[in-house]
Amino acid sequence: MAIRLKNVYMNFGDKNVFTNLNLELQTGAMTAIMGPSGAGKTTLVYLLCGLLRPDYGAIEGVDRKKTAIVFQEDRLLGHLSGLENILYVQKNPKLYVNTALGLLDEAGLMDDANRLAKNYSGGMKRRLALCRALAANFDILILDEPFKELDAALKPKIMQMVKSHSAGKTVILITHDSAEAEFFGCPIVNITV
Repeated sequence: MAIRLKNVYMNFGDKNVFTNLNLELQTGAMTAIMGPSGAGKTTLVYLLCGLLRPDYGAIEGVDRKKTAIVFQEDRLLGHLSGLENILYVQKNPKLYVNTALGLLDEAGLMDDANRLAKNYSGGMKRRLALCRALAANFDILILDEPFKELDAALKPKIMQMVKSHSAGKTVILITHDSAEAEFFGCPIVNITV
């Protein structure tokens, strides 16, 4: 079932974010959402994951129990290690240790697997947040500016990791960078202010 936003209206006090927004997102593929700052891209993320409800309209086709999210902020558990952060999203963590270690290795974080997440650099935290999302049992993956703090040398490798681990899933990529959409070869939906 496709993800559909039907006649969605969203306001914050006097500020109107969406007026009669109608949008259909492709199932089983990636869609890039682009637009200027303030256009409502992050608001859209919050609506899709259920942290906000529209003032009016409907959102269909999102199973929030099968949705993984990487927010603009990393939202890691700083008092846990990198490995523990990834295992935290699993119902039976012991069964996923090898998967988690594999993701950490792919992301270049294997040497820091047992280091507390609060001691990671900004780029390391981004990679860990992505690993944690990719380890979740998801059908839908929502990525809000997921590659923003990555070193230029690492970025293509991490983007490839996301591409390979999310193949066949519904992925919503919020980005300011058209090169990212081009890398994934996905359609672009532009949201304007």
